[in-house]
Amino acid sequence: MARAWRVASALFFYVGQAALLGGLFLVYRLGRTLANGRQTEALHHALEVWHFERLVDLPDEATLQQLAMRSRNLLEFADRFYVTVHFPAAIAFLLWVLIFQRAHWPRIRNVLLLATGAALVIHILYPLAPPRFLPTVSPNIPLVDTGVVIGPSPYSAPGASQANQYAAMPSLHIGWAILEAWGVITTVRWRARWLAIAHPVVTALVVVITANHYWLDGMIGGGLVWGSIILTRPARWDRITGVALSPARRLRAALFPGRAARPETAAVALPFAVPLATVPEQAATSPAARIIEQPTPRPAPGATADRTADAAGDAPSPPTRPDATG
Repeated sequence: MARAWRVASALFFYVGQAALLGGLFLVYRLGRTLANGRQTEALHHALEVWHFERLVDLPDEATLQQLAMRSRNLLEFADRFYVTVHFPAAIAFLLWVLIFQRAHWPRIRNVLLLATGAALVIHILYPLAPPRFLPTVSPNIPLVDTGVVIGPSPYSAPGASQANQYAAMPSLHIGWAILEAWGVITTVRWRARWLAIAHPVVTALVVVITANHYWLDGMIGGGLVWGSIILTRPARWDRITGVALSPARRLRAALFPGRAARPETAAVALPFAVPLATVPEQAATSPAARIIEQPTPRPAPGATADRTADAAGDAPSPPTRPDATG
């Protein structure tokens, strides 16, 4: 019976976590569609981001893409990586943590929820066209949509017409890749764990040379993950959740006053330093326990002096010594 209960409890936990992440994904996909119909605004923001990157001297995405276009195989690899690695890698990482590194699961799950939720807010408030659309508004920017020219393209597959292509800011390709690398490095102690750093590095290069994201997209995506990691440090997260849940606790105390405070069982000190509350039920009902629980009667006032006098009267008198001079 106990084994069946453990199996049912574990199954309930896994199904609940899968439902939570599935719900997050659906909300995220639906939220991204709110930027649909705002193409003009998204293209205007794209020009703003492009000029801002040139102002702060970030590397030119068009120059890097021109270097990559010398190798068709490299661009085809980049396109396939962009299409096929993002979601499978995230799902595999989450399953690995959930099943084999369960002690680390709560924090990694919370980092994912916080970073993705913040990214959704930015998608809604700041729609942004990817770099591959810039030539339509500024022909002097020599960027190419490699997914269309070489392929494959993630937006040519069946059902891809519903995807929102105007939510480039921030890049969750890079953000999630950083989360996965951080999760591997902090949960295992293998020397090879540092190879996980290659994942976000390769992902950043891929999304740039395929003209799907700006450098700034990746920086903000990584910043969201970094901020979520800082917020979910155990001591800080306990304070945050304590403040966030305090209204619910006060409401529960008001609705169920009997459950607000429960008197604690007082511990009785025994000669062998074991609290009575920790004695098993069988031992607590044993004759020895009942003897321990019985109070010792206290003598009445003055009884101690009487017993002392009686004891002195009952004591044998010392023998009389003969007089040495008689």
